[in-house]
Amino acid sequence: MKLTSSQMKYILALWKLDCGDKIRCTDVAKVLRVKKPSVCGMLCRLENMGLIMQDPYSDIRITEEGRKIMEECRRSVSALAGILARQLKLSETAAEEMAFLLLGNLDKPVLHEIMEQDEEPGA
Repeated sequence: MKLTSSQMKYILALWKLDCGDKIRCTDVAKVLRVKKPSVCGMLCRLENMGLIMQDPYSDIRITEEGRKIMEECRRSVSALAGILARQLKLSETAAEEMAFLLLGNLDKPVLHEIMEQDEEPGA
């Protein structure tokens, strides 16, 4: 499934908030530093894509398909964080935070290019 950078940003925010507790629109808005109406609009789109379900009280649940996409995003965060930590000598926490921010704004071809450059000998 092809996600826009904005959709990926929201999936990554949900991943960050997914601790077994209920996820609320206001929590997502705080993580992304956006207003609640923006979150509600995107969550409706993600629900229409089958990635999440929302109940009438704004609790968000991630679907099986959403979890698959989230896992793919999580792997990308982990890989990019590793590259950033190695190449920029960042702490694990700083590298993960930067990877989280970058992935929501990188197109997949750019991400693959970065990964391939890192795998080349002498990189």
